[in-house]
Amino acid sequence: MVIEKRLKITIMATQVLQFNQAQQAVLNVISCLQSEQDLADLKRTLVKFMNDRLQREMDKLWESGEMSNEKLQKMQSEHLRTAYKLTDK
Repeated sequence: MVIEKRLKITIMATQVLQFNQAQQAVLNVISCLQSEQDLADLKRTLVKFMNDRLQREMDKLWESGEMSNEKLQKMQSEHLRTAYKLTDK
């Protein structure tokens, strides 16, 4: 059985925010920042983490065949915007 500790913060006595362990760890790091350079370094680290994670997921798609050059070219020419209906006022 996994027991997860959660940090709770009450905001204006109407909302309770619950943070998981990862969120708590990030908040602990943020509390130690001492300069704008520290913040810039943290942002760079988080962007690299997310980029690496995304790259691993994309690699899985290519290796499984769910993504290919042909599918990518097809996606580039698709019109994916939502069509909105014009209404008379």
